[in-house]
Amino acid sequence: MLSALKLIQEMKKRPEHPLWVASQQILVRGLMALKFLIAARLLGPEQIGLVGIALLSLAIVEAMTDTGLSQAVIQHRKRIDKDEAGAAWTLQVCRGVVLGALLIASATPIALFFETAASAQLIAISATIPVLRNAINPGLFITQRERNFRKISFYESSAAFLDFLASLILIKLGFGVTSILIGSIASETLKLILSWSWLKIETTPNTQWKKIRDLTNFGKWVWGSSIITLILNQLDKVLVVKFLGTNQFGLYQVASRIAQLLISDGVTALGQFLFPTFSEIFRTSYSEARKYFRKVIIAVSATIAILSILISLLAKNILSLTLGVEWLSAAPILQILSIGMFFGACIAILVSFSRAIGKPQLVTQAVFVQLITLCITAPILITSLESVGMALASCSAMLSTVIFLTVKISKMKI
Repeated sequence: MLSALKLIQEMKKRPEHPLWVASQQILVRGLMALKFLIAARLLGPEQIGLVGIALLSLAIVEAMTDTGLSQAVIQHRKRIDKDEAGAAWTLQVCRGVVLGALLIASATPIALFFETAASAQLIAISATIPVLRNAINPGLFITQRERNFRKISFYESSAAFLDFLASLILIKLGFGVTSILIGSIASETLKLILSWSWLKIETTPNTQWKKIRDLTNFGKWVWGSSIITLILNQLDKVLVVKFLGTNQFGLYQVASRIAQLLISDGVTALGQFLFPTFSEIFRTSYSEARKYFRKVIIAVSATIAILSILISLLAKNILSLTLGVEWLSAAPILQILSIGMFFGACIAILVSFSRAIGKPQLVTQAVFVQLITLCITAPILITSLESVGMALASCSAMLSTVIFLTVKISKMKI
């Protein structure tokens, strides 16, 4: 009891304490997992497949225009001034408006492509999200750069709670799958308000983007890797929904989401702590950053390996207890993807370190290797094993990325 109180007191004194990230992870990911599982149980595979198409469309257009500015601001050796912050903000806002317009314009064509007319309205509704997401004050990036994880924890947790509450109330009121998107919109709105009222920095909006050339030069590699990662992360879903239908897509989406929530999301959230921490240590000493990286990768990979094996063995129990027997068909997919998400967790750490030491090009090269692997294996395996084959192809592709980045980092000298 006394040790717990001491720990709380220490966290109050140190906003950069890693337990702030851990508490945020438990609350945010826990709420999102609960929201997703309740929605899946109430709405069924077909409806989850429909909203999955809308979220897939949103992910595609966002990745296509990822400026990488947030990562660039965090990694940059100097803190940005108000003019640079203003230039970064206007670039982000322009991106958000373009994304929103693109989603609205492409809603019907996308629905026709997937042969699901009901998804058009959902895609159009999701157009609000990128506009809100890209209008946040750049103070958020500075807060991340300064490793004030206490503020970030409150920021993310409050938005997640609103998302969870709004979504479930709307589902109860009979809004169906639209509830999931409206919950996300409410969450992004709160984040926007908090960024301008609580995390804001002085910003002078301008379109002199030459002032942030150093940031955009770093960001172009993030953009490049985002494009390829987009294809990697969404190609499996596109193939499943196009060739196997929305019901199979619903099963695949749920299996993928559960594996992601239980395994890789934790390490992805840990990247919120690791990227600025690696960057801070690297600005002082590369050798120290490398030592810290080795400790992290060994500890995390060992823990995640055990968790992945357990989830694979208990896949049927997890699905039947959380979603019901109608979802048991997703068990083989979950078993395979739980192993794949182990590789995904390793990738998250490798990517954080590569970008923190100013080598974002390694990430772009690695995901290109992953894409080639997926393009070779996916057509063969999905034809013979359907959604299970797609899961196997994804696993093999992620493994290739782990091998590539591990080899490159081990040989690197700065």
